Amino acid sequence: MTAVAHPPEPAPAGPFELSGGALCLDFANTWADRARPQTDQLTGYPALLAFARQTGGLDARGALRLARRAAGQPRAATATFAAARDLREALARLFAARARARPAAAADLARVNAALAAALPHLRLEARDGDFAWTWDTAAADLASPLWPILRSAAELLASEDLARVRQCDGESCTWLFLDRSRTRSRRWCSMASCGNRAKARRHYQRKRGE
Repeated sequence: MTAVAHPPEPAPAGPFELSGGALCLDFANTWADRARPQTDQLTGYPALLAFARQTGGLDARGALRLARRAAGQPRAATATFAAARDLREALARLFAARARARPAAAADLARVNAALAAALPHLRLEARDGDFAWTWDTAAADLASPLWPILRSAAELLASEDLARVRQCDGESCTWLFLDRSRTRSRRWCSMASCGNRAKARRHYQRKRGE
């Protein structure tokens, strides 16, 4: 008897480092060091589903549904993943430009606006226990739906006062983005345990060499 091929299960949720302070920054940070391709965690459509699961954009049932659809439409899934990677890099450049007080590239803003225009028609209000909440219409199982909450997060941050708090790590090759919530707004590192300590060690070494 011929074995029946089953669609792959979606990747489990995470683990992604979620310390950027905003969903869109966490998405940009799925590639922490763009000088090293091996640090890119967004390696395929299943990884996009895993990110959405970890960040609350999908539950296990929704992720499985999209994984099965992707298995049945591999070309569409590949195209969606390529678009997700392009969007991530556009967001990373937009926020990095803001963090470094440089002008934003018009092409990057256009890329985000085009994706946002496709996402927003799926935004809905839902009644919940006498109140209302934003939600997404996922009935059609659109392969791009994991990107919709990310786009909304990016639009809200870009148009908010918190944009002035966006920073990029001062690490030598780290491209990590984060919201600086420190009282003095002087945070420089993604983490003192990593880039901060490495910079401290370099300064110590240079002082010793200069003695």
